[in-house]
Amino acid sequence: MLRLLPKLCLFLIFAGRLAQACAGEVVLYSSNNVETVNQVVDQFTKENPDIKVSVVRAGTGALMQRIKAEAANPLGDIFWSGGLSTIGEFRDQFQPHESAQAAAIPPAYRGPNGLWLGTNVHVTVLMANLRQTPGGQPPGGWADLADPKWKGKIVIPDPERSSASFVALYGLQKLLGNEVLAKVARNAVIVGTTSAAYEGVAKGEFAVVVTMEYAAYEYVAGGLKEIKLVYPAEGTFLSPEGMALIKGAKHPQEARRLYEFLAAGKTQIEVFKSAYRRPLRTDIDVSRLAELPALSSIKVVALDDARMGTERAAFIAQWRQSVNAR
Repeated sequence: MLRLLPKLCLFLIFAGRLAQACAGEVVLYSSNNVETVNQVVDQFTKENPDIKVSVVRAGTGALMQRIKAEAANPLGDIFWSGGLSTIGEFRDQFQPHESAQAAAIPPAYRGPNGLWLGTNVHVTVLMANLRQTPGGQPPGGWADLADPKWKGKIVIPDPERSSASFVALYGLQKLLGNEVLAKVARNAVIVGTTSAAYEGVAKGEFAVVVTMEYAAYEYVAGGLKEIKLVYPAEGTFLSPEGMALIKGAKHPQEARRLYEFLAAGKTQIEVFKSAYRRPLRTDIDVSRLAELPALSSIKVVALDDARMGTERAAFIAQWRQSVNAR
């Protein structure tokens, strides 16, 4: 038996190295925050110990440009997640995949021939700090923000830097016109980042911010009773996000396994519980998981993503003019 030990040890070392050499790998490009990405990757590797996940994090725009620049020699395998309008602009860089989970996603959020798949949606809301609002009352809708009583009390992220702010203000213009938009611009304080805006309201520096549902709800869930989410009476706007497989990826099989994991209901429920990213799956009712309304009960104003993209530069120029005219 003792004579066999060296051979057994050599065999185990060889088997371990062979298993390591045969282990799969997948490179994930993601614009999600560190906590959300780490949570998902940890769970995936627990369920798929034969696959190593490497993560590259950056903004959606930067990652799209990187994927395009690497087209001849892709270094990433899968992108998760960014605005569907942005993914659509770079559709030539992605590989179709007919997901087993696709049936749970409304057709409007699926790419042609499975080119991308919607994962979650940001709902535009007004986040109000009732300790700072006039009379302790939040605004009821977009038109209220044009009232002079809100001057200096509204904070809005720069729409040139914040895609969520751009969607909200572009939608506001389409819904109520240039005059109301200009009045809102005159009342608002403009800041450089989305986080600086909603953090300013949470700290009581401002009364109201135009922001995303998940960011505002974190404070409600955290116990700040003075924070209230307002879904504007005139209607609000959606910013759907999704994922896609990178064309010519070096690890296509592993990428498809990660894709299916990210699309699965249990994964999206866990992401919602930790980060309040509202799933697009029709079989998940977030009103049963948190004190948020079901998506079907929210008045939504549809926006044309393609038109919004082509009109972006002109809108930003107009917004700048309105802000400078104050």
